[in-house]
Amino acid sequence: MKKILLFGLLIVFFVSCSKSMGYKKKLNIQYKGLEPQELEVLEYNKALFAIDTADFEEGIRAIQPQFSTLLGENIGTDEMRYLKDFVTDTFIMKINEMTEMAFPNSKLVSEKVKGVYQHLKYYYPEIVMPPTYTYVSGISYDNGPVMITPETVMISLDFYLSNNDLVYDKIGMPRYMSRRCQPASLTKDLAEVIYYTYIFRGGNTKSVLTEMIENGKKYFFIEAMDPTLNDSIILGYSSQQMEWAKANEGQVWAAVVGNNMLYSNNLNDRRLLFNDGPFTSAFSDDAPARLGDFLGLQIVRSFMSHNDESLMVLMKMIDYQDILQRSQYKPRK
Repeated sequence: MKKILLFGLLIVFFVSCSKSMGYKKKLNIQYKGLEPQELEVLEYNKALFAIDTADFEEGIRAIQPQFSTLLGENIGTDEMRYLKDFVTDTFIMKINEMTEMAFPNSKLVSEKVKGVYQHLKYYYPEIVMPPTYTYVSGISYDNGPVMITPETVMISLDFYLSNNDLVYDKIGMPRYMSRRCQPASLTKDLAEVIYYTYIFRGGNTKSVLTEMIENGKKYFFIEAMDPTLNDSIILGYSSQQMEWAKANEGQVWAAVVGNNMLYSNNLNDRRLLFNDGPFTSAFSDDAPARLGDFLGLQIVRSFMSHNDESLMVLMKMIDYQDILQRSQYKPRK
C-alpha cells in the first residue's frame, strides 16, 4: 500500500513538473536556418578610437562614409571638437580599453545578436532589423545600453564590463544596477528594447494584476528571444535573490492576494511590487525588488504551459483576468 501511495505521489510530482516546464518546449524552436545567416556588426567604437588624434579631423572624414548614419553628412566645428574631447578624455579612454579587453573581436557580439534576430524572425518575420553598431557611450544613463531607431541598432559595450576595476562604482552606479552590467545581459537588454520598439502597446492606468502580467509578458518575450538566459539575468537579480524569490514565491503570492493588492491601483502597492532597488524590505532584506515582475513571469509561464497559444497571441492578449485564470497559477506556500 505504501509503495502504491509513493508511486502515486511521484506521478503527481512529475506531471506537475512537466506542466510547469511545458513552456520551455515551446521556446525550443528551429531557428538556426533563419536569417540572418551572417551578421556584420559595425564597430564604431574601434573605428573612432583608432583615429590618430594628431590628425583627428582627417581621420573622422575617413570613417564618415561607413558611419554616416551616426556621424551625419556634415560635421561642424563644434561636433568635431566634441568628438576629439570625447576620445581624449582619460576616463573614456580607460573605459574603451576595458571594452577592447571584454570584446576583442566583433564575433563575440555578432553571434549573440544574430541569435536574437533569428528568434525574432521565427516569430515575427515581418520585422526587419536595421544595421547594428557597437559603440562606447561613456556609460550614458540617458541612452542606456541599447537603442533602436528606424536606421540603427546601437549597443553600448561599456555597459557590459562586469564592474571590473569598480568602473561603475566610480560613476556612482548603485550595485543592484551594476551587477546587471555583465556580458550575459547583452541579449536580455537587446530583446527588451526590441519588445518596447516593435511589440509593446501601452495601456491605461494599471492595476497590480495588469502591470504584473504585462511585465511578465515582457520577460517571457525576452526569454523567447534567448532561451539560454537564466532567470537571474532575465530579472536582473543576484543568484541569492533569485533563490529567495523561488523559495518564497508562495508566501509572496499569498501576501499579494491576502492583502487585497491584486486588483489595487494604489500607488504604494505598486511601488512595493514594481519599484527597482536593492531589496524589498517589507518582505525581507534578502528579498529582491520588483517581486511583482517575478510573479508576473511565473503566471505567464504557467499560462503558456497550460494553454496552446503562440507567443504572438500572448503578446496581443489584454484580458489579464483571463490569463490569470487560465494559467492555473498556484504556487506552493
